[in-house]
Amino acid sequence: MPGVFDGKVVLVTGAAAGIGRAIAEAAAREGASLALGDVAKEGEAVAAALRKAGAKAIFRLTDVRKQADIDALVAAAQSELGASPHIAFANAGIEGKMGAPWETKEDDFTRVLDINLAGAWRTMSAVLPAMIERGEGAIVATASVAGLVGAGGLAAYVASKHGIVGLVKSVAIDVAKSGIRVNALCPGMIETAMVDRLATDVPGFREALLALKPMGRLGVPSEAAEAAIWLASPAASFITGHALAVDGGYAAQ
Repeated sequence: MPGVFDGKVVLVTGAAAGIGRAIAEAAAREGASLALGDVAKEGEAVAAALRKAGAKAIFRLTDVRKQADIDALVAAAQSELGASPHIAFANAGIEGKMGAPWETKEDDFTRVLDINLAGAWRTMSAVLPAMIERGEGAIVATASVAGLVGAGGLAAYVASKHGIVGLVKSVAIDVAKSGIRVNALCPGMIETAMVDRLATDVPGFREALLALKPMGRLGVPSEAAEAAIWLASPAASFITGHALAVDGGYAAQ
């Protein structure tokens, strides 16, 4: 049975682990050719595993703080996979340091916004010209349930994720008549290295999270990835400018 991304080139940033890796794997199962980017060299192993499974996949070290890195990933997709990305998942992000906002150093605050928010904008800027020329495309930016509600101790992260939701809504309006859809994925707490780091830094963090979850558990990367794939697929053809919570009911409380 044909995959929903057969014949499509798909770009994924933050593809070396967690949700990004799960998105890449899910897109490959749907027939996509993958252009993967990450600051972590482990992304090459992800691409290699996808190639071994029969997919076309390339990897480039990509720092989303650098427009040149993202442009190079797009150029590699064009030269090695045969087309500029038809679909892009702007997924790269960090949580930053926990702490009171008045105690947060400016460099730490701006670094989170530069990677999470400006990184998504740079990724969109790199892929949109070809999408507009082609007259079709889809972008999914990874925000967070923290882009819909507040979270104490993570002011920079929350600000960046709210910013992604706003960016998505604005860009979606700008490109709708060009046949391009832009949406935000808003995962709740997913079993990733990010959660592990927070659980290590804050005693009782995981237990407190579980107590807040209506479903009584954390999500897994594949659950977020499948929602992202759906948002980018023809099944969601009349959905744009939307922020989809994949959070086990957390934001509904």
